[in-house]
Amino acid sequence: MKKKIFALLMMLIMLVGCGGKSEKETTTTNKVVVRVSQDPDFLDPHQYVAAATGEILFNIFEGLLKMDSNGNIYPAIAESYTVSEDALTYTFKIKKGILFQNGVEVTPELVKASYDRFLLKDFPTNLSTTEFKKNIDYVKVNGEEVIFKFKKVSGEGIAAFLDGIVYEDGEKIYGTGPYYLDSYMPGEKVTLKRFKDYWANEKIGNVEEVDFRIIKDEQGAIIAFQVGEVDIIPRLLVGYIDMIGENGKIEKGEQNMVQLLALNNAVEPLDNLKVRQAIQYAVDKKEIIEGATLGEGSVSGGAISPSVKSIYNGETENLYKTDIEKAKALLKEAGYPNGLKIKLRAPANYQLHVDTAQIIKEQLIKAGIEVEIEEIEWGTWLSDVYKNRNYQMTVIGFEGKPSPYATVDRYITKDPRNMVNFSNKDYDEVLEKIPYEIDQEEQGKLYKEAQYILTENVGSVFLQAPNYIVALNKNIEGFKIYPIYVIDIGSLSIKK
Repeated sequence: MKKKIFALLMMLIMLVGCGGKSEKETTTTNKVVVRVSQDPDFLDPHQYVAAATGEILFNIFEGLLKMDSNGNIYPAIAESYTVSEDALTYTFKIKKGILFQNGVEVTPELVKASYDRFLLKDFPTNLSTTEFKKNIDYVKVNGEEVIFKFKKVSGEGIAAFLDGIVYEDGEKIYGTGPYYLDSYMPGEKVTLKRFKDYWANEKIGNVEEVDFRIIKDEQGAIIAFQVGEVDIIPRLLVGYIDMIGENGKIEKGEQNMVQLLALNNAVEPLDNLKVRQAIQYAVDKKEIIEGATLGEGSVSGGAISPSVKSIYNGETENLYKTDIEKAKALLKEAGYPNGLKIKLRAPANYQLHVDTAQIIKEQLIKAGIEVEIEEIEWGTWLSDVYKNRNYQMTVIGFEGKPSPYATVDRYITKDPRNMVNFSNKDYDEVLEKIPYEIDQEEQGKLYKEAQYILTENVGSVFLQAPNYIVALNKNIEGFKIYPIYVIDIGSLSIKK
């Protein structure tokens, strides 16, 4: 890290010496430039998988309901809603006068058409709506209302209705959000512009245009920020905080995201619980937090972030304390007295995960586990690792969902998002009970039980909840940190 920062300093000196601007055009034309580390996978709320894509789409598309930065869910396209006593039927009254970005007015029929789109079409890359598809009985229009009937109680509750409503016109789709898609240049940027007829424009800041500029490496992002080409670097790596310069400022907050060492439970040698336990004992989470995030993070014992205090199970942190000798003994019991070799495939565009992988490699070798790290591009990670599960280990971060159920149900045996191939009957049974438990305290106990089972059986090694750190141009105000993976451009204003 020190070598990287020294090299970056030298590059900055050269660039600034060549005339880099600190006050730039974007601050006088109500335009902001946001750094993103990768291309979007699909600019479509019904198809995207990558959480980073959702950061962009939040500004274009809205659901029947929407979440604010405090985690509260409120009506958006819906004017109001009711839930039946048996929690199987959800009825939404649609607001009048809301327009899609092509000028077409939203109607109950068009809302139904949007749901029909992803319910009836085959979107093989869309995993976020799979449970909704499986559980929905019917969607129908009744006057000004759209009625949804489920086959069984939905674990997500009203959070299931945050997905974007779209109007499909040939190959183009439109949303109702405060910004519309103006252009996309692969490998360069995604440009959004202000939707002048947005239904809630009085609640939006003064940003008229935004470029989500694709800069894959952290050093390049910092340089662009320093010379005035980028205004916002979300999820800034802590090691670069001191590099933002006098024209920037830093804001921090808790993040509903858990970084994990994902273990493929279905492949050798990780199909052996004792091997997974050995890895768990060999990992030092505090060392990872100090080394990869310089202390800007909290130990996480399970799949739910410790920031979700009401249902986080702190007991999971005590299940496996770092113990190298215990790790060696477990490997011997598992049939590997001389140690073993494992490959770790890390997403190259996420420096935090790459740095974490390097620390884990150094930790595991102490127990006799030799790790080969392969850095791969994000597209390859999505297709090979996430979708096809062609890996042994990887380091990744899973963002928290509006409903905690959507965070933990990905480890159900048959869930299509279960990329770690975790399979445990007790876990599945607990998850089956959660949607039917209406008492919040009792439901919280079930969430804690599920976390305990998952950690005890080492579905993966849950590492930390990194703090959210953002670098902002000093003239930008109103940035909000959400409990979900979004960047809310509508909350921003540029000081004059």
